[in-house]
Amino acid sequence: MTEKILIVEDEFIVANDLRLILEKAGYRVIGIAASVEEAKQIIQTEQPDVVLLDIHLKGKSTGIDLAYHLRERHIAFVYLSANSNQRVLEAAKATEPYGFLVKPFRTKDVLITLDIARYRHKHSLEAGLRQEAVLQDKLTAIAVQATTSEQKMLTAVTTLQPFIPFDLIAICNTTPSNAQDEWQGFLRIGFEEYQQIGVNELLTITGLAKNEWSTCHKKAATQKGAIWYNADTFLKACKEDPVKQLIAQTFNMTALLELPVSSRNTIACTLSFYSRKPDAWHAGHLGLLERLHHPLAAIINRKTPAETTTPVEKQPVQEQVVQKETKTKSGFEGVIGSSHQLLSVLDYIAQVAPFETSVLILGESGTGKERIAHCLHHNSPRKNKPFIKINCAALPPALIESELFGHEKGAFTGATDKRIGKFEQAHEGTIFLDEIGEMPAELQVKLLRVLQEKEIERIGGKAPFKINVRVVAATNRQLEKEVAEGRFRLDLYYRLNVFPVMLPPLRERKEDIPQLAYHFAQMAASRNNKTFQGIAPKMMAELEAWHWPGNIRELENVIEQSVILNDGNSPLELKRPLAGNPLTEPVPAQQQPGVAAARSLTDVRKIQDETEREYIITILRKTNGRIRGEGGAAQLLNLKPTTLESKMLKLGIKKENL
Repeated sequence: MTEKILIVEDEFIVANDLRLILEKAGYRVIGIAASVEEAKQIIQTEQPDVVLLDIHLKGKSTGIDLAYHLRERHIAFVYLSANSNQRVLEAAKATEPYGFLVKPFRTKDVLITLDIARYRHKHSLEAGLRQEAVLQDKLTAIAVQATTSEQKMLTAVTTLQPFIPFDLIAICNTTPSNAQDEWQGFLRIGFEEYQQIGVNELLTITGLAKNEWSTCHKKAATQKGAIWYNADTFLKACKEDPVKQLIAQTFNMTALLELPVSSRNTIACTLSFYSRKPDAWHAGHLGLLERLHHPLAAIINRKTPAETTTPVEKQPVQEQVVQKETKTKSGFEGVIGSSHQLLSVLDYIAQVAPFETSVLILGESGTGKERIAHCLHHNSPRKNKPFIKINCAALPPALIESELFGHEKGAFTGATDKRIGKFEQAHEGTIFLDEIGEMPAELQVKLLRVLQEKEIERIGGKAPFKINVRVVAATNRQLEKEVAEGRFRLDLYYRLNVFPVMLPPLRERKEDIPQLAYHFAQMAASRNNKTFQGIAPKMMAELEAWHWPGNIRELENVIEQSVILNDGNSPLELKRPLAGNPLTEPVPAQQQPGVAAARSLTDVRKIQDETEREYIITILRKTNGRIRGEGGAAQLLNLKPTTLESKMLKLGIKKENL
């Protein structure tokens, strides 16, 4: 084994123990550095393959500072640490390490972690080069297609999206052949859907006159080189460029990546990638764009001047009833919406699905983590193999090990038969560990070993055996905080957090509410054998004003209640107010004087209790009175079972009367 390892650790005993472990395993340890400065000197002369890096070091610079230096040089690194607080963990995570070792070290853990780090580093570089080569070939082929320039550009836009995720791409010509050729945009409106916007459409959307647009276009800055702007730097750039300012204000953009495209040694146009994410861009995006300059220039510079952009399709306005068409995305069945936050999630899933990488899905309760896990499985090569899910919060600690890994007959009292665990059931498929943050500490150790060694052992078994399983985990907890407070293992966190996907809460993607509401209403009407006549505009306004603490699950339950209470002859309306919604809640008692105020407060409480009572009864009927477990009323209401039982007692709800 010729791999060169640098140890950056200021505790000599720890560093020397690591050196002995590594040299015995055949690695070449090129040095031990106690500070960042010393490490940089060794890196400059020796160029290690992997660096084992402590976070806390002597001197002003930390291991996290050195990590950024290593990433620039494409050197794999693994963090070493005994403990860290949440702030430090978040900073370490941002450097995208290749692994994490928690002190004190086991020899087996050190060697397995190094194997994983080497594998990930090698294959991430190779995969990146392969993907970029494929992208280059696709763009080159697009340039010579016998289609219109708009069709070529639309195909190129769709091809670029997984590599340079944007919300709007624009071509601003510096020397247009005519006014219509000055600017062209492609606005993302769906997973693989783009709306073409020409100058005329832009003037209609913005309300600018032609002479005002002409003035803006003439003042637009011409870039000499590729550049990116995030957040504050983007705001500064907008102040200096009226076209950027116009696009930012019209489409709510907060970041920009630009590439000047040349033709015959002169800058013919600027290709602009706008994003609504304020931290969208980094140096990697810039380098990729520069390497793609040649095929992109070939696509753009072959534009036919006589061609015109496709007009914007006018969407019919419905005054009486809000009707929204629900489109199902191939491979993402059941995922409803087209907000940029949701589309970003789907982009991530489309990127990671073909690989074997573990995925950690993060988000509040009710945001659809299980649905996204299903999509990831169905977009992967394992889609025809088992998808096994387990809710780590729903099982008693005494049963979860048997549930995960199985047991042999007679392994313990009550084990009358052999049991095949969830991991074994998921062989060659995907296992979804929901609420992973609830897993007991002793099981976290065993799960870590399963992930590292790809083998399990049934309780009472004689020997471990290999399994081939992809792990997808989910939690609504802040795992960094759980780690900092000692409830979740740091090494397991980093092993699961290879590819994190954050689901946005519904309050951050309110533009998806009409589509979701319409989808849930259709489903509820079908289940309850009712005719669906649409959703009244007043109800839709109320839904869009609410902040949805229970997210999509809460919206689904509210819609189902409205369907049940609807007569089937009129559009849906809210029969009971959403407590706290300014459009539906009665006037607060504080705004009324004397006895009237006291009466109002009582009335409000009665209304809220009555609404809550009916809502809980609706959910209990939906679950046939079942409170606990997967799909029980407590889970649907996002409450602890004991809390729900207390509410039922307070509101006089009895299961036998349902």
